[in-house]
Amino acid sequence: MKAGKIASRIAAHALDAAMGQPEARPWGDTLSKARFELRSEDQANLDHDPNTARAFRHETLRAQPAKTAHLCSLCGPRFCSMRISQDVRDHADAHGVGVDPAIELGLREKAAEPVEGGAQHYRRP
Repeated sequence: MKAGKIASRIAAHALDAAMGQPEARPWGDTLSKARFELRSEDQANLDHDPNTARAFRHETLRAQPAKTAHLCSLCGPRFCSMRISQDVRDHADAHGVGVDPAIELGLREKAAEPVEGGAQHYRRP
């Protein structure tokens, strides 16, 4: 029953946002900003059911340090798109280039890593 209520709230919000209802935008924008800035506690507080959101996060990220880490539980600690996006911006700033050239440079550097590592397909971390 609880899951159905949460699902209906999410669906109603999605519909409001899709229909351009002005009251839907501020909440969605605030939640997106909290997710982008990896503020997990704010994400939970903005959720339709904060207690369930926290429980899911703690279940997904079992190790104590992960519970307060700057990442979300969607992709986990090894691949967090929000963290990677911030890393790209930091890399661009450090090299004095725009984000697009930094992405191109980063892709070239990543493509060279397997060759430099002996061109093995599977390596242990």
